[in-house]
Amino acid sequence: MVRHIVMWKVAEHPEHGSKEEIMAKIKERLEALKGEIEGLVEIEVGINFNPSEASYDLALDSIFTDAEALNYYQGHPKHLEVANSLVRQVAISRAVVDYEM
Repeated sequence: MVRHIVMWKVAEHPEHGSKEEIMAKIKERLEALKGEIEGLVEIEVGINFNPSEASYDLALDSIFTDAEALNYYQGHPKHLEVANSLVRQVAISRAVVDYEM
């Protein structure tokens, strides 16, 4: 099993709305991928409540059957649609960690 964790800082966007609206959209759209992409076992997006300057706005925590499944997910059209039409348009900072469990 492989765990894939991504954290983002996001900014308001004229098309996508306030930070709160954006975070809710990202959470909804990414979590909707469960059951849609082979090898994706679990996916959860958490919205941060910590006001610290060091904190990120969102955290994605996902589990894949193996590294090949993670690579498949990253190139899958359903994932790319969310990434390209929303996440990449609003993200101002990103951090990622992938590790075997």
